[in-house]
Amino acid sequence: MFIMETKLIIKTLFTAWENGEYVVGPSDLAKKLEIPKSTAQKILIKISELGYGIYIERKGLILNEAGLREGRRLMRRHRLLECMLEDLGVKKELICAEASKIDLELGEELEKFIETKYGKRVTCPCGKPIPSF
Repeated sequence: MFIMETKLIIKTLFTAWENGEYVVGPSDLAKKLEIPKSTAQKILIKISELGYGIYIERKGLILNEAGLREGRRLMRRHRLLECMLEDLGVKKELICAEASKIDLELGEELEKFIETKYGKRVTCPCGKPIPSF
């Protein structure tokens, strides 16, 4: 699994966690990512092996503290990027989708800039809370 894929999976799992889905099964992940269920199961097991959660056979994955911490970091990056896109004049209905296209690829320097400029905000343009760590 590549780093970007791991980030995407953790971001997806964290979004589910934010919505009250604390256990994400292979069927759930398969639907969210539009991948085969067998692939989703392998991914969940791999995420567990990487130390981001606990995989329970026939149930799914529960994010542990490391997974939640990484999920918060990734979601914070995404939502702060949304704030920047809003300042740049991107239409509100496009902000989340546009941020999703680039949030996992941000360089360290741009991430630091965004954190410095928008880090005090508590909600993104969509009104969702910006996680802190």
